Amino acid sequence: MPEPVIRPATHADDEELAALDRRAWSPLHAVQPRPRPPYEPFFDARHPPEQILVAESESAAPGSSAISGSPPRGVRGGTEAGGAPRHAAA
Repeated sequence: MPEPVIRPATHADDEELAALDRRAWSPLHAVQPRPRPPYEPFFDARHPPEQILVAESESAAPGSSAISGSPPRGVRGGTEAGGAPRHAAA
């Protein structure tokens, strides 16, 4: 199995990363209900592609990780103030 390549995310990754994020949803760690259609895009104003790294293997994105500086005030344990989830890494 080839080693995955870590690369910056692009807008073209949105659909695949959103689907991965939905598959990774679990009641064991979720801070909001299971996503239901119509689904929100993976990238938004607070989570742009420039803050995401993608692990890519054989043209598939098996995972992602958000990158940023220090979390803003009110952000703790992977969620934002008010319970809005950060995108999961798988």
